[in-house]
Amino acid sequence: MRRPFLLAVIALCAMAFHTIPAHAERKTYRHEMGSVTFDTPPTRIAVTNWSLTETVIALGLKPIAIADPQDYRKWVVKPDLPARFVDIGQRQSPNMEALRKARPDLILISKELAMAYDALSDIAPTMVISTYNNNQPALESIRKTTREIAAVTGREHRAGEILQQLDDTLAHDGDRIRAVLGPEQRIAVIRINSDAQINVFGPPSLPNTVLSAMNIPTAYNGDTTGWGFARGGLELLAPFANDTVAFIEPTPAPVRQRIVSSPLWKMQGFARNNQVYQIPAVWTYGGLYSAMRFADLLATQIENGPYK
Repeated sequence: MRRPFLLAVIALCAMAFHTIPAHAERKTYRHEMGSVTFDTPPTRIAVTNWSLTETVIALGLKPIAIADPQDYRKWVVKPDLPARFVDIGQRQSPNMEALRKARPDLILISKELAMAYDALSDIAPTMVISTYNNNQPALESIRKTTREIAAVTGREHRAGEILQQLDDTLAHDGDRIRAVLGPEQRIAVIRINSDAQINVFGPPSLPNTVLSAMNIPTAYNGDTTGWGFARGGLELLAPFANDTVAFIEPTPAPVRQRIVSSPLWKMQGFARNNQVYQIPAVWTYGGLYSAMRFADLLATQIENGPYK
């Protein structure tokens, strides 16, 4: 009786050895500050950056820990955050205790939190992936980031789908905009910060790389910060007098009203020629969904008519 039993045990062990290879699934992924290794794709993902939050959601995953969710809903808006997650506080200084209690198996950060990399790595494997301020055109960087996170999480097929959706959206929205403005009308995209300060987006930014992908001429192609914008007063708009201007919300209503009522604004050709468009809130440092949202909102507002 004993011998057949031992033979059965040995047979089962042999089957287990062949069906579950010890290291067949073990993979290592490099990032900006090192590498991480996983036996199986991580699913409990914590994010400290809104662009990375967007990307994880776009890949069909629900982040279990998110930074600054209330401001996300104001500035990013879409995609919707999951119904349940741990609020880990500020993006610049996440709450380490809350993050530890969330029990992530992967933490995603950008280089702005590089000083906390070691502390975060003590909680869970941490990857540093910077979509912005990295000397790359935003849309190209967004595509790269999406593929990187998709590879780690085993979501390559979904990445292919969402990247194709991006291409289709930009082609369609470019046609919509040209149908109204014509093929040669340039667009300057700005954000109003205060009565005395605006951002004008330039070549590496999300707005301008999206416009370029839609085959829409961009008005500002000069120097920018690493984040893709030039900053200054209303005098920055002087070269765009004959162009179309699109300003992105949110802007405090009193500030917006003072800007568009100011003599310096009213004297510009875009104001006199009724070529100003108001774009609802969209995150200009976001991921694929922000890129598509910007394209859709811009096309819709141009079809609906200028700001009044």
